[in-house]
Amino acid sequence: MSKLDRSRIAIMNIHYQYHPLHVFMEAMERHDIANIDLWAGYPHFLVNEATFDDAARLRREIRRRGLRLICFTPKQGGYPINIAADDASLRQQSLDYLIKCVEMAAELEAPMLQLLPGWGFYNEAPDAARERSCEGLRRIADRAGALGVTSVLEHLQLIESNLALTCFDLRTMIRQVDSPHLKAVVDTCHMAVAGETLGDYFAELGDDLIHVHLNDSDQLPLGEGRLPIGDYVRQLEQQSYAGYVSLEICSRKHYIDPDASLRTSLHTLDRLLH
Repeated sequence: MSKLDRSRIAIMNIHYQYHPLHVFMEAMERHDIANIDLWAGYPHFLVNEATFDDAARLRREIRRRGLRLICFTPKQGGYPINIAADDASLRQQSLDYLIKCVEMAAELEAPMLQLLPGWGFYNEAPDAARERSCEGLRRIADRAGALGVTSVLEHLQLIESNLALTCFDLRTMIRQVDSPHLKAVVDTCHMAVAGETLGDYFAELGDDLIHVHLNDSDQLPLGEGRLPIGDYVRQLEQQSYAGYVSLEICSRKHYIDPDASLRTSLHTLDRLLH
């Protein structure tokens, strides 16, 4: 059994997006959290506009504060980023963007890069779109591997994608991509929507499951939703999961006072970890 504690907890900055990035990093210092999962979106780190000098400065600032970047999570969940797009020009633009994300992740010395599968037209069978997605994922993962970065693929909900909705879909796509540099991340919110358990993911994915998003229902702060977070913590420990666990709050009303939302999650988590 691998005991989960704060040394393996990471916080994603997405719910601080109405505040400067330094406000998020100051909050990490106040709450004694060392690990960050960097959501790369406006205004914190806009990949399209960023230079490698910008990435190097951010890397130095993260280190100066005694923080550790454990994953680079590019903004990619909506137009105009879709590596499965039917339009070849949009697909190539998406691929170029994500390759730049790979290179930024390497400059930031992030060990992991999170990827999403994109989506196909919902009035068509998803097979062709899934094939396009896997082709793009293979190119991104191989480029990342060459730079020492491991890519992790997350499945989504039907309101976000029709290409990977379950742990079985996730395993199928990873096998189809067939790159040693592409692994899996499970989001417990998406997992619950799919009617699955953490045991299903460990059984289907085995050693390919290397990252976890510990999220409540509707990606609310931990303890405000309906999911059995305590059970998830115990299952991770029983599975001897030894990787990082990211907390991600994607409920927009919780963006107004992000520190209060973070306190709620950490209070819930600390109670469960002791």
